[in-house]
Amino acid sequence: MKGKSILLALSGSKQSRYATEVCWRLAKQLDSTITAHHVVDAHSAWEFLGQDQPGFLNPSVYLEAYHSLLASLITLGEDLALSYAAEAKEREIDDVCIIDEGNPITEICRRAANHKMVVIGHKKSKGHLDTHTQFQRLSVAEALAHDCPRPLLVVQDPCGNWTSMSILISLDHINKVFIDSCLDMAETLNLKPTLLCVRGGPHEETANDFVTNIRASDERLKNIPFAMIPASKNLEVRIKEWYDPSGAAFDPHLWDNTLMAIPTRMSADERITIFDSSPSIFVRQLEFPSILLWPEEYVYSAQNKSGNKELSAVG
Repeated sequence: MKGKSILLALSGSKQSRYATEVCWRLAKQLDSTITAHHVVDAHSAWEFLGQDQPGFLNPSVYLEAYHSLLASLITLGEDLALSYAAEAKEREIDDVCIIDEGNPITEICRRAANHKMVVIGHKKSKGHLDTHTQFQRLSVAEALAHDCPRPLLVVQDPCGNWTSMSILISLDHINKVFIDSCLDMAETLNLKPTLLCVRGGPHEETANDFVTNIRASDERLKNIPFAMIPASKNLEVRIKEWYDPSGAAFDPHLWDNTLMAIPTRMSADERITIFDSSPSIFVRQLEFPSILLWPEEYVYSAQNKSGNKELSAVG
């Protein structure tokens, strides 16, 4: 496939290594190319050292320290790019590595517009966004969950080969474009899809009637497994609470090697997801090795005009 399909947000972290391994695997599965993208965080460096009106020291002292720190960060970035390129070449991966300076969120989103998917490593947080930690700064992955214009794959742990895709939807808001796009991607990657439905309060339909009706409305959903869970403020996916609406036993092995796909959408100039909550909360709290945050307005096309597999945006 021609053109750059996957944007890898590259850093020196262990989690970025996990994300890189996923990218290399996807590149071979999709016959795709990768742009490895490292951002020298000049923005945070200036926030840390810059002084608008210093009270004790001459401003030149801070400026000198900033330029020295920035030079060191650039050198580290160049070494990282060389190391990445050497390993990619050994694996015969079709890619390029680029370095930008600035705010990582801004730069990654700018580059993402010319790609089909963004992949980033993320270190799991030890705490939850509650009243005691709500002022904790967002990680790059958490911030991208709000602003990234493309599907964002967050990798937190080593990922084996996925065998299934778990597609999370809410009975209060069902977007067929999102479901179809995920099904197309699951087919491309040869993953078994399952729809995970969250019930957000009382509904006229029973869970079983809902599944019957939605399957009747879409031939593609006829034989796809469904599972349900009541809505809860606790966003952790608790395996024992999921159930099959038909009464069949729920297979806990569903969670083995699954790619969790979570929809996001714009509401009043803010991106939200299931429970009308912040996407960053999902990134912070879910324990899966990989999480795919999918903007509902983004359409996945499994094939281009020549019939080759690809990630493609429409509209």
